[in-house]
Amino acid sequence: MIVVNPAPLDTSYVPEKLFFRDDKIATIQSSILNPARSGISNNIIIHGDSGTGKTSTVKFLMRDNKSIIYENALSFKNIKALLEHVLSRLGRPVSYRGLSFLDIFSTLNSIISFRGSTVLVIDEATTLLKNDTDGLYNLFRASEIYGTKLSSILISMENPFSYMEKKYGTIVELKFNKYSGSEIYRIISERAALSLGQGTYNDSIIKYISDISAPVGSARFAIELLQKASYMAEYRLSESINNDDVRSAVSLINPYITESKLSLLDKRELLVLLSICSILGDKLFVDMHAVENQVRLTAESYGMTLNRPEIYRVIRKLESLDIISSSLQSRGNRSGVSKHISINDVPVSILSIKIRDIIERM
Repeated sequence: MIVVNPAPLDTSYVPEKLFFRDDKIATIQSSILNPARSGISNNIIIHGDSGTGKTSTVKFLMRDNKSIIYENALSFKNIKALLEHVLSRLGRPVSYRGLSFLDIFSTLNSIISFRGSTVLVIDEATTLLKNDTDGLYNLFRASEIYGTKLSSILISMENPFSYMEKKYGTIVELKFNKYSGSEIYRIISERAALSLGQGTYNDSIIKYISDISAPVGSARFAIELLQKASYMAEYRLSESINNDDVRSAVSLINPYITESKLSLLDKRELLVLLSICSILGDKLFVDMHAVENQVRLTAESYGMTLNRPEIYRVIRKLESLDIISSSLQSRGNRSGVSKHISINDVPVSILSIKIRDIIERM
């Protein structure tokens, strides 16, 4: 068994240690949580790309702070409906719809006077931030208008400050940046150690996943890759994860290479791609010298020949279609650089079968 503890591979899992977000935790503590304990209500909007740790950071803080109430905005058409649901959660069920904001915040006042400081987290708040101006005004101005000591944390993928109105008052902005490749590597190394059996993966697999995820900057994407690659390996009845398991995971999450892309290639281009697949195997990359040699052998088996300029032309086309990726690597000893070619979006074993089938039908 490869997966011995599936929980850390779930994207909703909140780890004991949250890496690389200490500064964000400190900002939320100082601007929202600490003032709330002193009866001072503030508002903050957290924004950033998917997988940058916005929700995880807030849920991490919820462990030791019972004042936080978490809601997901996707379940509600507006802030008023969300606040009515909060009243029900806090023991004041609403028997009818259509309460005024005065009714809602008056009830919240009595609850907060009993339970103490209260911080409302509204996740997935992008739609509300765009469309519910009346609800936002009453929420952000609750302290001034209704005397309600309710602090709020809104989480959005978009940056809403470009279109938000000034009438909402002072709101703290906290942007979550993408994770770097090294940060993703550290995060998924920890998840792998917590969830996978000894000897079922190696460091090169973790590095491969982090390299693929780095351009996206999403820890969520990387964790999902690790999860799906692990179960792919189990499905194969393998004792360990290999590179093609990772490629299979990428193809499930983000299937870039499709039949339609392959249909754009002529026979010579397909032969070059087939040659790359045949020598990649479980390697992460191959150099151009190996590709040239293999193309000559593969083309010959189909009764064709390709010269070096043709091969390089095809490589450029495959790059432009995002079927392959490449990078320049130093050879060392001042001997120049070599071009390394890789395929990350689909298992090369499956891609090879697809290519051969298309060539046979030509």
